[in-house]
Amino acid sequence: MSFNSYVSDSDRTPKTPDKMKLQRFMLSLPSFDNQRLIFHSARQTLRKAEMARVAVREWLNQHDCELEEWKIKKASELGISISRLEQKLLDAAQHQVITNKGDNNPNSEEDSV
Repeated sequence: MSFNSYVSDSDRTPKTPDKMKLQRFMLSLPSFDNQRLIFHSARQTLRKAEMARVAVREWLNQHDCELEEWKIKKASELGISISRLEQKLLDAAQHQVITNKGDNNPNSEEDSV
């Protein structure tokens, strides 16, 4: 038998309120760390997204003439107006976003059954 089995509860030192608070605090640290990590991860993701947005906007501004030339050429090849081409491009992009969301949804297989 272990030593603890010979010691009764009355022989043990009683836990003080400070010790109990410390134990609760120590138990809550992992939860706090997880929340802190999630917060910093989200903040970092937002920062990276903003940097990407600025970089894309800058690239688009630098290549605006080339993009306009491409749109004019492509619209004339297809025999449609530039606004119609732009609308088709937007529709295709929206369809792609919806398709990507469906692929990333873990419940999508269950929903389709």
